[in-house]
Amino acid sequence: MDKIIKIEPIPKYFSITWMLGSFCNYDCMYCPPELHDTTSRPHDLDTMKTVWQNIYQKTNNQNLPYKISFSGGEVTANKNFLPLIEWIRNNYNDVTMIVITTNGSASTGYYLKLAEYVEAISFSTHSEFMDEDKFFITAKELNKVMVRPTKSFHVNIMDEFWNREGIERYKKILEENNISYSVNEVEYKYQTRTYPLERIY
Repeated sequence: MDKIIKIEPIPKYFSITWMLGSFCNYDCMYCPPELHDTTSRPHDLDTMKTVWQNIYQKTNNQNLPYKISFSGGEVTANKNFLPLIEWIRNNYNDVTMIVITTNGSASTGYYLKLAEYVEAISFSTHSEFMDEDKFFITAKELNKVMVRPTKSFHVNIMDEFWNREGIERYKKILEENNISYSVNEVEYKYQTRTYPLERIY
């Protein structure tokens, strides 16, 4: 058994999971309709600011720092997402942790800019749609700047039944570059198709 070196209390947060909307630029066969669509309009910046102000006004009497976890849909598909993050960070000092879950499809430059404002970014692999080369180039660059313990970067490998060889390749790349990852079980009972889209290489 490993030796216990140090025990520290987990800081208390007012934790919020904020689903910005269901729009996604991907259409993965196992993603349920309530978590994604390809037709809804992303929210505008003023609307999202108002939502946050309402949440804040009703909860800041707790006198706790905030942890906001953003998900979708695909958060980066909304052009107003990065401006929202910048605005929150510039106006709310008690928001001390921002966590982003994304499919990794935005540009490397976009994610590097986002990394200046947030504490944690998680990419998820979706082999039906992802550009593998770009995905892992971006992952490597983010891992250089999201350095623990103050920041973290992680890759969720989706355990897609048709992509066994790809999953082993992903693991090898991540291990070689010392990038944190996990292999995540996929729930197929909500799937919108019975087959993955054919990849053309």
